[in-house]
Amino acid sequence: MMKDARWTAEVAIMDRYFPQFAAFKTDGGSVGFCGIVRGPRTGREYTITVKVPARRYPEMEPAAYIQPRIAVGHWQFDEVNRDPSGSRLDFARPWAPARDTFANCVLVAIQFLEAFDR
Repeated sequence: MMKDARWTAEVAIMDRYFPQFAAFKTDGGSVGFCGIVRGPRTGREYTITVKVPARRYPEMEPAAYIQPRIAVGHWQFDEVNRDPSGSRLDFARPWAPARDTFANCVLVAIQFLEAFDR
């Protein structure tokens, strides 16, 4: 379960590295960040959202969503966050709760976007 100190640290890290992302907490108990990033090749605006149920963080990696979706084969059904699009970005990488942060997830989502923005 996420402690207040961890959330405060996460917000500070995101403010430092990704100031265009806004923190949020939902009525359903999820926490996360959302921001707009431009595709490097197309210049198109993409919304990146990373979120996770607060009760399961930091043990569980936040799910990442990019709207509009790109690279269709890299998505999986999201039962935990119940995303309206029905899918989240599949990072396929190890998650280390003591070391990794929301900012790591945003960075990976941006790198994915840079690779597939066409």
